[in-house]
Amino acid sequence: MTIFLLGIGGACGAIARFRLGALFLKHERMFPLGTFIINIIGALLLGIFCGLKLSGNPYILLGDGFCGAFTTFSTFMVESVLLMQEGATKKSIVYIILSVVMGLLCFFAGYVAGGLL
Repeated sequence: MTIFLLGIGGACGAIARFRLGALFLKHERMFPLGTFIINIIGALLLGIFCGLKLSGNPYILLGDGFCGAFTTFSTFMVESVLLMQEGATKKSIVYIILSVVMGLLCFFAGYVAGGLL
């Protein structure tokens, strides 16, 4: 059952990421907005799930499965390096700092909100 829930959550997260990311493709040359927004939303959702104290099957489905496939650390790394290679080092540094700081803030906000629900 665990692997099934993980797979269902992961499939849904991957599809949601693909669909949402497609909305931002036209802006990707200026700033990796799609990955940024997806990772921030994922941090917020994971914060909510942790704040709700989900565990067991619900957490496997939503936390590990959905959020794990929805967010993407590897694409974040690739985009950061590509910006540097294109000579946009300052933009890359801003992207990295904003992603980490906003991700932590959104996770914390979600955690607090989840705890209040």
